[in-house]
Amino acid sequence: MWTALATCACLAAAAPAVMPPSAPAPAVAAPRVFLNDTRFAVVVGERLEEVSFVASHFAAFERHLEFAYGLAPLPPPKARVELVDLPALADIDVRVLAGQVLVSLRLGSGEAAPVRAAEAAVRAWLLRAALLAGDRPGTPEPWLGQALACETLAMLRPALVDLWYRDGLREEAATLADLRAGQAPEREAFLFWRSLRSVNPRESAFLLARYVAGGTTIAMKEAEWQASRSQLLLQRKPVSLGLRESAEALDALTRFVFDLGQGDVALDGPALVRQRQLPAVVTAMRERLALVRREILRQNPVHANTWRTFGAWLERFEKGSPAELDGLWAEFLKERAGARVLAAEVEAALAAPPPKQEGQR
Repeated sequence: MWTALATCACLAAAAPAVMPPSAPAPAVAAPRVFLNDTRFAVVVGERLEEVSFVASHFAAFERHLEFAYGLAPLPPPKARVELVDLPALADIDVRVLAGQVLVSLRLGSGEAAPVRAAEAAVRAWLLRAALLAGDRPGTPEPWLGQALACETLAMLRPALVDLWYRDGLREEAATLADLRAGQAPEREAFLFWRSLRSVNPRESAFLLARYVAGGTTIAMKEAEWQASRSQLLLQRKPVSLGLRESAEALDALTRFVFDLGQGDVALDGPALVRQRQLPAVVTAMRERLALVRREILRQNPVHANTWRTFGAWLERFEKGSPAELDGLWAEFLKERAGARVLAAEVEAALAAPPPKQEGQR
């Protein structure tokens, strides 16, 4: 006999099992985009630190244009700078899209990042200025973009100016042909622009406008450029001296050559002490002491103690006993020998390739 209980059991077995509702799939978070608005460009990117870094270079270039040439900000529309890594584009791609300057920048890392950021700022401004001119001006010579990018870097890293001037004294000048072709180092483009501006500083804005509009340097003679470069480098004393300059200056100060009645004689410190009663020796040592006091703050840290010990010897030169002066001179020689060893180690470390990071081959 089929019972009601059996009927219920059959119905329960035939009913499909009810599955619990599945959890919804997690939504994919959209990448965050950061924005930094400068006076003539909007910088956008997915990493806040990169956006801020690039924007600081655009702001530095704006300050340079304002303070060095008295130029007001460009009218809108602002340039748009996108920090992207697109294989089809160059590291710095600048183009015009619907009347707006669009910059695609692959920032990179290390030494390339600040150079690219500064170059992007300059190229964006140059193209925007050309659009405002409206009459299709000539293309600026390559050195101008290099020089303005260097000025931008110098606004953020003032020590670079000292480095470029110091290197300019050691290195040969670039030719005008290399400058016009964009084959000269950034340092030479920077020095070329500084030398042009130094001739008539009040006309810097006019000079910039002329070269932005495609003004050429072809009428300039090579000898004129070489002479103006030399004058520029010699007029400016570096804020600090490098390893070699500091050592060479000290070597010149500690080279004692005097005429003792039988022609010039080279003396060391202890031998000079025995001749300190001579008026010529007294005058020369006082002049060198004044020079050490004036120049000691500009010396390279590697040689700072050597300069200090030599200065202590000079301060006691007239009144110190021979034994005291011999001790100070021995301390100076010890410091100089140690500084030379340290300088050689520093130069070797600077010349060595950087260590590889973990994971690099």
